[in-house]
Amino acid sequence: MADKFFKLLNQALHFFLISGVGWLMDMLIYSILSNFIPVMVANIISSSVAVTYVYIVSTKKIFENTSKINIKTKYVFYILYQLGMILGSSFVIGKLTNFLIKNINIKFILKYAKICAKILVTPFTMVINFIFMKFLIEKV
Repeated sequence: MADKFFKLLNQALHFFLISGVGWLMDMLIYSILSNFIPVMVANIISSSVAVTYVYIVSTKKIFENTSKINIKTKYVFYILYQLGMILGSSFVIGKLTNFLIKNINIKFILKYAKICAKILVTPFTMVINFIFMKFLIEKV
């Protein structure tokens, strides 16, 4: 039982590290694009790049595919899942950005509302993504 716990903890830590790199890629692309295109579109593009990176690295370095379904087939399911996650988080980020701009009268928050909104949403998406990836790669 302790071995399973430590394996899970090790996987989670590695996943969050790799996701952190993906998140930095995501934030860089998002920060640039959100100055030129709508926040939701910028998030869709930046998140798509990042989740593809995280999937490729995670399936090679963290998770073990123990089923007969190959990684490429599972990628299709992962992309469909991520499409829903990206659209959902983009919607939340858009609403949260508007909320921050309308209701928070702090100059820094107003200036960086788009980035603050994305930062606030990130921890939730990272945890959900870890759970989904572990299930998809090792259980399906």
